[in-house]
Amino acid sequence: MDREELLGRLNSLSDGSIGSEDSELTTQRASAFDRYYGRPMGDEIEGRSAVISRDLAEVVDWAIPELMDVFLASGNIAEFIPRTQEDEAAAEQESDYINHVIMTQNNGWEILHDWFKDALLLKNGYVKTYWKENDKITIEKYEGLTSDEVSILLMKLGDMAEVISQAEYTETIVVSEGMPVEATFYDIELRIRDTKGRVAIECVPPEEIRISKACRGNLNEADYIEHKTKLSRTMLIEMGMDADFVNNLAGSSYDSGEEENARDPIDSESEQYDAIDQSMQYVEYRECYARVDYDDDDKAELRRIIIVGEQIPEGDEWNQEVDHIPFSYLTPKKIPHRHIGESMDDDVADLQEIKTVLLRQFLDNLYGLVNQEYLVNERVNLDDFLVSRPLGVKRIEGLEDVGGSARVIEKPAVLQHVLPAIDYWDSIRGQRTGVKPQMTGLDPDALQNTTKAAYMQNLKQANSKLQFIARMFAEIGVKDLVSKVHMVLRKHQDVQEIVNLRGEYVTVDPREWQERDDLSVKVGLGTGNKEEQKQNAMVIASLQEKLAEAGLVSPQNAYNTFTDIVESMGYLNPSRWVLDPDSQEYAQFQQETAQRAEQAKQQPNPLAEAEGVKAQAAMEIEKLKSQLKIQEMQAKASQDNNDMQVKVMIESMKEENKKNIAIMQAEVKALIEGYNADIGKEGIGTELG
Repeated sequence: MDREELLGRLNSLSDGSIGSEDSELTTQRASAFDRYYGRPMGDEIEGRSAVISRDLAEVVDWAIPELMDVFLASGNIAEFIPRTQEDEAAAEQESDYINHVIMTQNNGWEILHDWFKDALLLKNGYVKTYWKENDKITIEKYEGLTSDEVSILLMKLGDMAEVISQAEYTETIVVSEGMPVEATFYDIELRIRDTKGRVAIECVPPEEIRISKACRGNLNEADYIEHKTKLSRTMLIEMGMDADFVNNLAGSSYDSGEEENARDPIDSESEQYDAIDQSMQYVEYRECYARVDYDDDDKAELRRIIIVGEQIPEGDEWNQEVDHIPFSYLTPKKIPHRHIGESMDDDVADLQEIKTVLLRQFLDNLYGLVNQEYLVNERVNLDDFLVSRPLGVKRIEGLEDVGGSARVIEKPAVLQHVLPAIDYWDSIRGQRTGVKPQMTGLDPDALQNTTKAAYMQNLKQANSKLQFIARMFAEIGVKDLVSKVHMVLRKHQDVQEIVNLRGEYVTVDPREWQERDDLSVKVGLGTGNKEEQKQNAMVIASLQEKLAEAGLVSPQNAYNTFTDIVESMGYLNPSRWVLDPDSQEYAQFQQETAQRAEQAKQQPNPLAEAEGVKAQAAMEIEKLKSQLKIQEMQAKASQDNNDMQVKVMIESMKEENKKNIAIMQAEVKALIEGYNADIGKEGIGTELG
């Protein structure tokens, strides 16, 4: 099959695809945008109310936060299921790294938001996952480098660096011995080209997607998928297309289709860039994935073909066989055997129109009651009756017959009829979409319940339908996205990367990964489910306390319960507060604790030593007291001596012994205080009195 024949085949597939211009799907999506933004319905009457009920915007904007919380509150979007016990660590690291690639490297929050909103509003949402070769150029200057430093720098940068300029000069420097020498230095300027690739994820507007009508849901098995957009000539050349080929292509104005005009009417006008810069003129770009028998072997293969303008560029990179389709899709309500599902617009479009009519009638009635109409005869001033203002004056002829000159036209008030009708249609909306007052704030009626359990049950019921949508998103879209990111990393990332996962830096090498298909997505919706999960975990924790006495609860069991409680409270890193029994930190902590206990056993017991010292000091004190008594008795026996001399001698001996006792007591006290201080540091024994 030559290029012309292939081009004709692709054009035929595109014209007959879902999402092509002027299709019924295009009209439905444009109408959904009109309802979401509350644009005029086209049946407005001058002088009458033109209010628009915003039911579609209410249900979509209330559903988005709940759905975002489903996939982001638990930490990882999805987790790989390990195949064996030995595979648990690898599966966990790959799950964490995939989450890092989606959420950090690609601003996953914005991608998921746009993806979910497209699906809720426009029936289907699409994301594209592919490997993007970066080509970032920076200019860097280095001054005062030695020849060795220049060599090391250029060796480190390798082919990434191109020398733009280099200046050589000499300076006199003084060495350590004080001798001046001439040294050569270099100033260089480098152009550094960083070509490190990465996984790129982008949310594609549904109006840019064309899909074969034979597709029954699974995009990976579709016969034809096309991503149609517009790129500037500069962007095409940067992608690697021949500059002469690109510049000879027919330019295209940035015309917007019906859906794009409805999405953003401000930028819907056609705009040519010839007058600004031809290099920025847009060219139609179509990336097609088609199953065709290109090599005439009677077997169709999946090929990626690029069409710019109305031509397929020369070169294998623009027409090559591939092993997968890079798109993943979502739909809130899947219809069996169909790719296009149903949106929330399908659920509320008729309700929004009905409520719009009711609101307009109510307001028209209210305006009529405030600005009353009159029946008048020719004896009144008509100008007065045509103007309604506070304290206004109506001039008539003959005050005796006011009622005959002008009479108010009585109009029935419809308020008591309209408001119940609006409440009824709101209840129908809640049944269809799952978005009920319990989810949209503090519902007064729900808060009248006497128990918290009753309110939580109502909340759970309100969440059930959105929970089903979340599960649908998880099974047909999020799992496919995670699998494609994993596959692209295995195929294209050829270098190791050091990245912070779960609070620590680890080395990740996708080249060592095995192919994985088993995925788990945690879907738990809203405050009600989280509160219920937390309460259940608290009950389990209380039961574990009792079972621990019988030896039925391990440290790992307790840690798992603690983790569930912490995650239900919205925290993503339980190891900040408690060590994981399976972690290396815990093993090290246990080893250090055992070592400290062993060292304490080997050290002498300071308590026994201190008790011995205390006993010995007491004996010394008693000995001194005994000596004092003996000396007093001897002094009494010498009554024949001069009483004054004896008294002086005795008093002198008393003072001397008192000093000795005081010194001994101070020494003992200091010893005991020192012992007690040591006891406090070691945390063992009993204090001495």
